[in-house]
Amino acid sequence: MEVPVPPQDRRPFTTDLRNIALGPKGFRVSRKRKLDEQEQQAEADAAAMAESQPAAVAPAKRPKHNTWGLGQASGRPWKVASERASSLRSPQLATSWEKKMAAKEEGRVFKAHKAEALEARKAKATRARKQREEAKARKVEKQKKAMITQKISNPATLKRMMKSKKERKKLIASDTV
Repeated sequence: MEVPVPPQDRRPFTTDLRNIALGPKGFRVSRKRKLDEQEQQAEADAAAMAESQPAAVAPAKRPKHNTWGLGQASGRPWKVASERASSLRSPQLATSWEKKMAAKEEGRVFKAHKAEALEARKAKATRARKQREEAKARKVEKQKKAMITQKISNPATLKRMMKSKKERKKLIASDTV
């Protein structure tokens, strides 16, 4: 007795005719004609298989229960019924649209405050830097004003002062004072 084959395992027999030479040497069949012939061959094969084999009876589906591991099949009667993982999902995990939008708005407000605080901090740092630079410039200017200078009219004295390193440091051009 032949065992019936489930319909999903029955594949129609098809012959690959892509590289076959059907005519005399040098004769070439167009691609469209080849495809038409293949379709006709496949239809004929399918009809022949349908006539030769009786219609397979679809296997009955087992009912799915929300329990597993009752133990009778494995010989362990002490196993207790437990729920499937899909039924253990908590409905509190899903958040409502209103809650999502509220969280999104809260995040947007937080980012805006953060950007504002950062901008204020940068502005404060810029102001402090400018004040330091201005104070330094004022200090240098005041030092120049407070300097006691002496005009050297004699070129010989100037020449003598240029020879000594210590004296050279004292010399300042008159246009800078």
